[in-house]
Amino acid sequence: MRRTVTAVTAALLAVLLTGGCSDGNGGGDGKADASPAPATSTPADEPETAAPKLSEEWGPKLQAATRSSRDDVCKTVGSKPCVEHITTLTELVYDVRDAIDTAGAGAAYPKTLAAVDDVEEASGAYAEGGCAGSSEATLLDGSVCGGYVAALLLGPSMLDIRMTTDELAAP
Repeated sequence: MRRTVTAVTAALLAVLLTGGCSDGNGGGDGKADASPAPATSTPADEPETAAPKLSEEWGPKLQAATRSSRDDVCKTVGSKPCVEHITTLTELVYDVRDAIDTAGAGAAYPKTLAAVDDVEEASGAYAEGGCAGSSEATLLDGSVCGGYVAALLLGPSMLDIRMTTDELAAP
C-alpha cells in the first residue's frame, strides 16, 4: 500500500513539475513572454500545509521493534526480560506521541493517538495490577496480566497500522 502511495505521489510531482515549466516562447508563437513571472506567490495561491508523514521515520522503527520480539520473552509476563521488553516497546510508542506533539500534528493522527492511549492504558493497568515480578501469570493462560502484556506487545504494530491509516485518510 505504501508503494502505491509513493508511486502516486511521484507521478503527481512529475506532472506538477512538467506542467509548471515553460519553454519561454510565450505560448508557442516564437516570441518571448514580455510579462515577468511573479517572483513569489501570495498566501491565497499556496496550498494548505500538509501534516508531516511521520510514518516514513517511525514506521520502520515500530516494525523493527515488533520483529525484535522473541517468541518466549514474555512467556512469564512478570519476568524481568518481559518487563524490560515491554518497557522498551512502550517507550517507543510514547516517542511517537512526542513526535506527533512536536510536529503539531495531533489533528492529523487521531487513530494513532488513540492507539497510544490504548498502550498507555495497558501499561498503567500492568503496573497497577502487580504484574511485574509475578512468576505465576503466563502469556497463554488467559490471565489479566497476560492480556495487558499482549496489548503491549502488539502496541507498536497497531500504532504503525493506525499511523498509515491516518495518513491515507488525510485530505
